[in-house]
Amino acid sequence: MSRNALGRLHDLAVFVGAGEDLGARLEELAVLAASVTDASACSIMLLSEGEDDAPRLRLWCSTPALPAPARDERPGPGEAIAGRVLQIGEALVIADIGASVFAPLARAREGQGSSFICTPIAVGRHLIGVMSLSNRPDAPPFDEGDLRLAQIVATLIGKSVQVERLQTLLRSRVAHASLARQEQDAVTQLTDGTVPPARLAKLLAKSFFRDLSAAGFEPGQIVDAAAEIVGLVSTDLSRFRRRKGGGR
Repeated sequence: MSRNALGRLHDLAVFVGAGEDLGARLEELAVLAASVTDASACSIMLLSEGEDDAPRLRLWCSTPALPAPARDERPGPGEAIAGRVLQIGEALVIADIGASVFAPLARAREGQGSSFICTPIAVGRHLIGVMSLSNRPDAPPFDEGDLRLAQIVATLIGKSVQVERLQTLLRSRVAHASLARQEQDAVTQLTDGTVPPARLAKLLAKSFFRDLSAAGFEPGQIVDAAAEIVGLVSTDLSRFRRRKGGGR
């Protein structure tokens, strides 16, 4: 491993270990992940949609060079290259994707080389996503050394995702109350960082509904409470759009 690669890997380790709000710095994470292997593009997809028996990947972050159609993909296990890596649980390093069996699955790659790495992201023994890297047009194909670097990067990203999800739990008083009522096995599953936030939110919503029902609230009153939550979310989204658009 070159001194430059070690330096970039150190920068990534410091970044993911900083304990700051990772959700606000995802683009920087993708850029740092790409820099470790000198890739032209990096995308990170996490299992965040679908049910337990049919999970699907969703783009979490990427460098700007990622082709636009790839941003909307929601592959499941076995679908597309990312889905196949998720299914087999092993990384792929491809010297020339156009000359490989994966050529029909490859997207337009303007500004990118023909070599490709796709490696799983795991938390413990649980696969939670995949990271894909494309090399630069003027660079040699990825080799086993690049793959090992990519796997180290994926391990660091897995740890950062785990910490981010645990912090989400810690910030939620509703989650604290819900976890206190769960069996130990369920608590372990919910707090190991493998449960996507979307699924966790649904679990908390079910707990919220049960609590209101047990407290004697009528169905119409529970619907009113849900409508209030939707209204607050809509207000928050409107504020976000105004800030993003430069309004006040």
